[in-house]
Amino acid sequence: MRYLLLLLMCVQLAGCEQDAAAPVDTASSSGQGGSLARFTIVGNFLYTLELDRLKWFALAADGSLTARGEQELSAGKETIFPLDDLLFVGATDGLSIFQLAADGSPTLRSEIRHFAACDPVVANERYAYVTLRLESCAGLFRPMTAEDVLNIYDVQDIQNPTPVASYPMIDPRGLGLAGNILFLCEGAAGLKVLDVTDPLAVTTIDFLANVHANDVIVLPASLLVIGPQAILQYDYTDPQRLKLLSTISL
Repeated sequence: MRYLLLLLMCVQLAGCEQDAAAPVDTASSSGQGGSLARFTIVGNFLYTLELDRLKWFALAADGSLTARGEQELSAGKETIFPLDDLLFVGATDGLSIFQLAADGSPTLRSEIRHFAACDPVVANERYAYVTLRLESCAGLFRPMTAEDVLNIYDVQDIQNPTPVASYPMIDPRGLGLAGNILFLCEGAAGLKVLDVTDPLAVTTIDFLANVHANDVIVLPASLLVIGPQAILQYDYTDPQRLKLLSTISL
């Protein structure tokens, strides 16, 4: 596990290195992280997520941190994903969208409620993609009709995000987005590669059933697939046929 944490920190810090000494710019997110991450870097700020609290820190050129503020949240917050000047926060009961000011402070813009489930999220300028997983979310109340799904929301109007489509999945977990390609982890069931060009007609273009995938990190040149015992690196130049590049045992 320590190797995984080091890798994720290196990915984040490498992404923000070029911006660390620059003026605050919340118009662009720096660094990449998985959809199960509880911390992220946007411009010159580091954001950390606790179950009921969002904290932010100023990040100096030498890597030092200065606490700038914290905001109390409702309980159950799980994941955080940055997009430009927005933070998408997934929780056991819904999705929250925060907008970031120049001083790094977040303001809640909207929320979407759903049945209680584990809730990773990734997004682009138009859509947010959320997986809802029932297993391993012990103690949560949910309707009998609830199922493991991928939900897609239109977030062009951040004040009024709207549901677009929902697709049944098998034990869905972390996910990552590269253009119109969505990589979706299904734990021991494998890794799905989805074409989400049309959110009303999402199709599976590849499926790796021989990997245990809990989360993914989409880098410009490769895809990192994180499992309980290894990190697998794939070339996704051809998303219909991922090419294994390397394996790091954990």
